[in-house]
Amino acid sequence: MIKHLEEMGCVFIRHGGKHDWYQNPIDGLKLAQFVYWPNPIHEGNGRAVIYIDEQANEAQRTALTEIATGNAGPGGPFEIFSSTYSEPPKVVFGSMQLERSNKEANLKFGDLAHAEIEPVRSAMDNSVADVHMVLPSGFIWQDAELVNTKLCEVNADGLKFRHENSNAFLSEVAYNI
Repeated sequence: MIKHLEEMGCVFIRHGGKHDWYQNPIDGLKLAQFVYWPNPIHEGNGRAVIYIDEQANEAQRTALTEIATGNAGPGGPFEIFSSTYSEPPKVVFGSMQLERSNKEANLKFGDLAHAEIEPVRSAMDNSVADVHMVLPSGFIWQDAELVNTKLCEVNADGLKFRHENSNAFLSEVAYNI
């Protein structure tokens, strides 16, 4: 049974649609969320910090803040997660570095967080494993590659956690926000 959950999620926006509440496209921008729930997610009491790409202009920052805090409306996991927080998430703007090559990734969010992702490897011959988690009705993804978190560290506004050799997921998704 899950006793608590600590999570880092990151989104690179390839194509962001246009909506009435913002005029500037958000293509190519990034956002992240660092979250702690002291219990299973559906029981609530979560705390979150939203980290938004400092390259965004003011209108784009507003749009990304609305999306990431769950205030943009239905169409993705943000609205669902925000209903499980005990207080509105703190929003931070800063530098973001995302480097990805196949099943390897390096993520850096200013001085607040970073993660190193690598493939899952076979214990038999060290070959790269092709592992997927398929959730046909999943609200975050339907098909994700399972990879290894070599290291994940977060120290942001009272959220502090560190994980080594734990699971991570890579997926391309489309949200209707």
